[in-house]
Amino acid sequence: MRGGGSNRTYDSGIDALAPDSTATLFRALFESSPDGLLLVRGDGTVRLANPAAAALFGLSPDELATGTVERLVPESVADVHVAHRRGFFADPDRRPMGTGLQLFAKHADGSLFPVEISLSPVDVDGEPMVIAAIRDVTERQETQANVGLLEERERIARDIHDMVIQRVFAAGMSLQAVFSLIDNPVARDRVASVTEELDETIHELRSAIFRLGTLDEDRTFGAQVRSVLDERSRVLGFVPELVMSGSFDQVPSYLAEQLLATLTEALSNVARHAAANNAHVEICQRGDEVSLTVADDGLGVTGEPKPRGGLSNMMWRAAELGGQCSVERNEPTGTRVTWRVPV
Repeated sequence: MRGGGSNRTYDSGIDALAPDSTATLFRALFESSPDGLLLVRGDGTVRLANPAAAALFGLSPDELATGTVERLVPESVADVHVAHRRGFFADPDRRPMGTGLQLFAKHADGSLFPVEISLSPVDVDGEPMVIAAIRDVTERQETQANVGLLEERERIARDIHDMVIQRVFAAGMSLQAVFSLIDNPVARDRVASVTEELDETIHELRSAIFRLGTLDEDRTFGAQVRSVLDERSRVLGFVPELVMSGSFDQVPSYLAEQLLATLTEALSNVARHAAANNAHVEICQRGDEVSLTVADDGLGVTGEPKPRGGLSNMMWRAAELGGQCSVERNEPTGTRVTWRVPV
């Protein structure tokens, strides 16, 4: 609500409209209204204004009562407003003003602000007048704009996740499925390279989703972890077991983002390479450290991680956060990935 204006009473004006106890009641209602109230004659002159109207327009009640309502609207629509005012008094009825339109009022300093206006016809000593109730809706519009922005970002993130990433992942799985059928070593290297590029593409798309800020706007860290597990279960053929311990309320968002990306990549590796029947995920916050362990019962890791493969990506993420990532054989079978970083 804008500041300015006077908080005086106007006994003479109100008493002239209604005598005795009626004037007292009218004064109390008029002055205490949170909305700006203007009592306007048919010629557009303002008869009375309450303190809320004075605050809205940056003018005292006396100043408001010495001019017409047209000086309170943008200059570009002043002539149109005159026509609308005359039309209203020709057919007075209680209604919102400018239904379906965006209305603006003009402050004493010349600035414009969005408003909602309701009109109520009244009869004062045989003279038709109208009470205009005016509300500044700046904060509401800003909130609606922010909500709209978040909804649009969520829609974009959902489309990327549900359509683009799933298709890229399916393409990578298809290439992986035919890899063992390729005899030509050059073709095998090319397919392996393309598969790794698809892995990188998925990682970059996921990072873009996180940067949109939608995955952690309304959902807890635990809910995001379970979402990753549910998503990966579609290609794993099972839902990984999950154990979480500790408090994650103080885990920075950038660290949570990297942990979720690492979890996604680790489970993607299980789906592509392990031929596993089960996987166990454990996320632990203990002291000033957060750890992630992903263990499967599949074929087990062989050789060193590829320079641009998923395992190396997880190691780089840990190193950039001052932590470490290890990959080793799980007992009795499978692979165990352990990712630790300081908070």
